[in-house]
Amino acid sequence: MPQLSIIIPVFNRAHCIARALASLRGQGVGDFELIIGDDSSTDNTWEVVRREFPSARLARLKTNSGAAAARNAALRIATGEYLAFLDSDDEWLSGKLAAQLDYLEKHPELAACATSHIYQLRDARQREVIVENPSDWSVRLQSGQPFHGASTPVVRRSVLESVGMQDESLRVLEDWDWMLRIAQKHRIHVLRAPLALIHENSPSNADFTFLSTERFLAKHDRAFSSVGTAHRRDVISQHWENAARCFFRHSRNREGLACVAKSLAFAPARNPALVAALPFACIDGLSGARLLRQILRARGGYSIL
Repeated sequence: MPQLSIIIPVFNRAHCIARALASLRGQGVGDFELIIGDDSSTDNTWEVVRREFPSARLARLKTNSGAAAARNAALRIATGEYLAFLDSDDEWLSGKLAAQLDYLEKHPELAACATSHIYQLRDARQREVIVENPSDWSVRLQSGQPFHGASTPVVRRSVLESVGMQDESLRVLEDWDWMLRIAQKHRIHVLRAPLALIHENSPSNADFTFLSTERFLAKHDRAFSSVGTAHRRDVISQHWENAARCFFRHSRNREGLACVAKSLAFAPARNPALVAALPFACIDGLSGARLLRQILRARGGYSIL
């Protein structure tokens, strides 16, 4: 049995998968299996993988079903004691896996170990996202996912027995949901060192984002409520703000405005910046203008919308 199974979900990623695969080298671990969860690609992704890693294994879906389904297909044939996840457009920095496996070996009470990361925009600008561990990840992960849940965690295989696989009904937020479910039953830790490079990509499908947000909120509502009513309202508000951001990035202004209204209805005082942006959202939603999109671009891609 290999010590580690590395799982990469793909869908038509021939143009970028070689970059991700190159980052597997220099990780300081020699005993691993690479499994590609192919979400019914129609390009030559698999040929690129085989050229770079002839020993790679393939778990191919017959129909396009989403990242969760692709990862689950790979998980079903994985044999490693540890499971590591990398998105096909991201990279690991040298020594990432060795650092995580070492930490997990020294802390058997932990179920998973993730890392901080570097976020890279399309124009090559970067920022470090340094994660500080909260007292309780099961609460912190309700409102935000500070670490990248699809490209930084290493998880003990035994977690699958208690938590199960990723939720295939979530076409977006599936990695977030999985890490939250893990944190609800187990202890996790995030290394402060930024050991992954996360590349900016196209915004998620807005319709999938809306439906997944509804399901995510319904699925975890009891957990939100257990912390307190005010906390629950803040969490729901945050998620609808996230959904609004996705719609605005697709220039679907009216739907973005509706999500802004949902966010403010639950917690109008949670984010003053969101209230300040509301007039621009109204103008965009009613006229089809792109004021918020221009503001977001001027702020370098980091904005409340």
